[in-house]
Amino acid sequence: MDLDLIKKLCTLNEVQIHNVLFNIVKKKYKKYWESKEYIMAEGDIPICLLAHMDTVFPAPPALDDFIYDPEKTILWSPRGSGFDDLAGVYVIMELLLKGYKPHLIFTHGEELGGIGAHELITVHPECPFEECSALIQLDRANEKDCVFYNCDNDMFTRHIEKYGFDLAWGTFSDISIIAPAWGIAAVNLSVGYLDEHTVAERLVCKWTDATIEKVSKILDDAGWMPKYLYVPKIIQMKPKSSAPSFSFDMDSCLICGRALTPDVFSHLISDEEFPYCVCQECYDAYYAWDEPNAVPFE
Repeated sequence: MDLDLIKKLCTLNEVQIHNVLFNIVKKKYKKYWESKEYIMAEGDIPICLLAHMDTVFPAPPALDDFIYDPEKTILWSPRGSGFDDLAGVYVIMELLLKGYKPHLIFTHGEELGGIGAHELITVHPECPFEECSALIQLDRANEKDCVFYNCDNDMFTRHIEKYGFDLAWGTFSDISIIAPAWGIAAVNLSVGYLDEHTVAERLVCKWTDATIEKVSKILDDAGWMPKYLYVPKIIQMKPKSSAPSFSFDMDSCLICGRALTPDVFSHLISDEEFPYCVCQECYDAYYAWDEPNAVPFE
């Protein structure tokens, strides 16, 4: 852990952080976009890393406010450190220093409901990167969580877990907005902070270092990583009664929305009281590996 770098980063206000990151992007990337709500750059690794530049604290701490416990590798400021999500920004900076050049997205206003992410998909309703296999947000507390929100791509989940992350649950981050809009699978990974949004917020530096190493391996393997599509989580709605008149719409693919006309071969997926249809393309991508759960249907 570069303690000087993370502490200096946390003493900057949001405008200063934006300027620092944009200067880095301009030097390292040929193609980039900037607005008052976000910074985005296209790299040469088909994975996009995301972090947000805002924190919940009205002002950053001073450099002298930080306390470090070398035995527990814990960094803390009693004025509120802003590790959510400047620890994520730090992780990306360290990966850039290691020579990696993934796609990047830095946003403002995540703590206010994803203002920057909403602006980004308004200006860029489709992914602007020539190739992008997945979105990886670095904005999660704890040591080794991986959170997928409403992205239900089982193959992508298993891919991320094999790098040493454990499945966890969360409510919101920028990928909750961007992933479904772009149709790309996304995950939020732990960056090592605890007790976010409070003055007790602290960073377990060894956890942050471990995430840097894990994400480095993910980027190293990106060349053979397939493109993982965003698969919306199915919310199973049970009927209020068992009346025979209750029925489910079988006219479109639940995953991609494609109309299932008579000339389009589709599959009926049996899921207890919530059967649904998927087109052949989505079946091949997400169900063919698990034949017992699917039966052909025309």
